Amino acid sequence: MKQIFVLIASLFIFHSAHCGIWEDCMDAISDNENFQQEINDIFDTGVISVEIVKANKSKIFAAIGEVLIDTPECSNKISSIAQEDYGKVWIGYDDKTYAFRFKMSDLFEYVVIPTGIMVYNDRSLGAGDKIELSEIQKLYWSDACSDHVIWDNLDNDAAVNVAGQKVFSQYGGEKNEFFLDFEEGNDRRAFPGLVLMDKTHSSSEAIVAFGNLQKAIKAAKDFADALTDTACSNDGLAVYVVALSETPSPTNDKTGWGIVAGVAGGSAAVVGTSSALAAAGATGLWGAAAVSGTVLVVGWVIAGLLGGAATVISLVPPDIIDLKGVTVLGGPYIIK
Repeated sequence: MKQIFVLIASLFIFHSAHCGIWEDCMDAISDNENFQQEINDIFDTGVISVEIVKANKSKIFAAIGEVLIDTPECSNKISSIAQEDYGKVWIGYDDKTYAFRFKMSDLFEYVVIPTGIMVYNDRSLGAGDKIELSEIQKLYWSDACSDHVIWDNLDNDAAVNVAGQKVFSQYGGEKNEFFLDFEEGNDRRAFPGLVLMDKTHSSSEAIVAFGNLQKAIKAAKDFADALTDTACSNDGLAVYVVALSETPSPTNDKTGWGIVAGVAGGSAAVVGTSSALAAAGATGLWGAAAVSGTVLVVGWVIAGLLGGAATVISLVPPDIIDLKGVTVLGGPYIIK
């Protein structure tokens, strides 16, 4: 009988095994030869202990996350997986098998997926569904829900603005204003229906974007709740979390996003095609990144830190970017 050792540390929390979607993903990660090799390289001293796990937690999470975003059993259902409380992977080492159990919230501090919050009038979409720019020919919300045009100022009483000021504290909350982006031909900024922030006393605008999928899902749910019983309630709308790239598939090219690289304790350098990523830190929300060992899959970034010396932040574009399509990752969260 195979002997199982359950390793428990501050990042690996004992919990009963999951089944279904998460179990399939965990099995895929555990069966991945590259993952097993990376973990074995971490414990090349010949000993696995709680102390060694704690000292290498960033490398371990990076190894898990790299397989997570590059494996269909995981990436195709990533929004459901992100809402789990715990995960578990199996490690074969020195003729023994170890079960690593961890908090999902810890893992998603290392899996950075550029996402936005979108309001749409199709309540039937699910994870993986794509919304093309060409599909949205006109606005589908009332002016009291969100402005149809911007002249001098936004309507302070519009439902989206009031809800946005309540929910999106990362974007200044009541200090700034919020609205839904317009359709093509009507001064579209990025993509129709995306929630945008307008910085008060400034011409600066930004997509309300998140790098942590768990936090994006919570924000979307809170935003839908805040829009309940408002002027948006009668428009047949739902809130979605969407990937801010047209086709977030591990097999696609890296078009549209830069590769973030750097050293622990230093500022990140941005190399690639995205000028928006180069502006990370411009709003004060993103700050300077200090990451190393990053892996990029169409804008999905794994930050593997050296010795835990650096800090992981959400490396998503704070500025307006031209999108021809978005992909649903979470929702629908119905506006009632």
